[in-house]
Amino acid sequence: MEPLTDEELMLSVPTPDELGLSFREEKETGDFYATYEPVGITQPLEPEQFPQVMEMAGFDPKEYPVDPAALSIFLDAMRRGESCNQRLGGPIDARPEVFASPNQMLAGVVIHPPQGKGKDLTRDTLEQALKQSKIVRGLLEESLKELTSETTTAALRETQKPVCMVVAYGEPAYDGTDAWLETLIEDIADRRPQMDEDGNVNFLELGDFPHVEAEQALVRRHPPTNGKSGWTVTGRTIKGRNGKDLTLKPKDDSVKLAEGDENLLLSTTTGMPVVHDKGAHVEQVLRLENVGLKTGHVRFDGSVHVKGNVDPGMKIVVTGDVKVGGLVEAAYIKAGGFIEIGGGVIGRKQADKDKHPEAKKDDDAKGKVNDAYLKAGTQVKARFIQEAKVEADQEVIVQKQILHSEITAGIRIAMPGRGTIVGGIARAKEVIDVGVSGAMANVPTRLIAGETGDIKQRIANVNNQLKQLEVQRQQLMDIVAKIKKLRKPITEEKKQQIIKARDGLNEKENTLYDLMAELEKEQKDRQSARVQVRVTCYPGTVIHLGEDEFSPRNDLGKVTFVLRDGEIIMR
Repeated sequence: MEPLTDEELMLSVPTPDELGLSFREEKETGDFYATYEPVGITQPLEPEQFPQVMEMAGFDPKEYPVDPAALSIFLDAMRRGESCNQRLGGPIDARPEVFASPNQMLAGVVIHPPQGKGKDLTRDTLEQALKQSKIVRGLLEESLKELTSETTTAALRETQKPVCMVVAYGEPAYDGTDAWLETLIEDIADRRPQMDEDGNVNFLELGDFPHVEAEQALVRRHPPTNGKSGWTVTGRTIKGRNGKDLTLKPKDDSVKLAEGDENLLLSTTTGMPVVHDKGAHVEQVLRLENVGLKTGHVRFDGSVHVKGNVDPGMKIVVTGDVKVGGLVEAAYIKAGGFIEIGGGVIGRKQADKDKHPEAKKDDDAKGKVNDAYLKAGTQVKARFIQEAKVEADQEVIVQKQILHSEITAGIRIAMPGRGTIVGGIARAKEVIDVGVSGAMANVPTRLIAGETGDIKQRIANVNNQLKQLEVQRQQLMDIVAKIKKLRKPITEEKKQQIIKARDGLNEKENTLYDLMAELEKEQKDRQSARVQVRVTCYPGTVIHLGEDEFSPRNDLGKVTFVLRDGEIIMR
């Protein structure tokens, strides 16, 4: 037998009396009940037919919503022929559900529709729900009116679908911008340290040397701006940070503040502009094609840029930087900043130790000195170095090869790629990093990192000075004790002399203790020194770390030498 269609189901619905059904509404609560009393054999009643039965009994399904779960229980009882009095539903008021974003900068409300004779949403109910959820600021009046309007109320009852709407926005806080410097010249040399792709800091890779005239604008300071505080929809204040200020003031007499504009820095002379974190200054730059007989020795308060070569026997002594585009041959260069050689450095062995008396004689006491000597306050950078003596307070970087030279660096010696060091001595306080050390012919090559002998001597000197201070302090105490014993008044001048002597001893002692702490820290730091050979370490290479030495008997591949418990280990 074919099942009945929906239309046939509706046409075949019996009356409530035929089904044994009766309905009632609780006046106090508005709950809707159905009662079933078996009247004999009746056809099963489907859920889809129940609204029609309610209408026959005079109860509008829209006004008396039925809970599907309760209806299912009731119909099951009817199918079993069991008497049943079941609550099928009741009025459900419109319900506001408040939510806020995680950062509490937005709040919204979902209005669940009323059912049956449930109450519509009122403004008081909505405001109470917002208050309970602590939404107290940034409320949108238009949204609140819309949610409780007749149009929304009618739509909720008609569609029985929830309505969602944003009802409040917070006010975001804004941080002020820090004061900053605008560079007003092109291609300025930036002296701030740069980090290469390997994470190593190149302390003075400054690029080309720009040039400015007097009265030329260098940098402009843009003042900081104040931050703006904000708040969340819950009323919590969010503070905005004010921008950090930056004082623009002349570093020296090479620059000045513009008249009537304290935010503009001008040059007062011609030279090389250098920008730093707090402004700019102008360095004097001397530009030469070559340094030779035509120019004579060069001594200059500033920086020198040599386009070509530095001929044998010439001297360059400057307070700034030296940049040579070509070759340096058997010459003396001393710079307060960096030395950059585009070509290379070539020396010639000389037996005359007075050739360059500025070089430290005790560094080469075992043999002849080199007549090529470079001394930099920061960094020396060259393509290759041969039979030369090179010193830098920070770094020595050589691209290709170091041959039979003496290299000393305050921090590190670096040779990228397959950079090779053969013969001579290389010293660095922290790191020696080369591609190849030594040669197949077992050429003696010394790599020394983290020497502590000089620090130990300096620590001993500080201890001796502290002992001398203690003796002087005791002498002063003896004088004071003698004066007290005599019980005679002393002049104010004598009293001030004693106080001055006491304070002087205390000041010297504090200075020495600070120096001792620095030396002990440096001594500890040197324990982490290392020598790294990235390609091949040949026999003949002597590794010196701390107070230990090691020389490989066979060729070694990629290897790093470090100190552990005072002994050199490989890793």
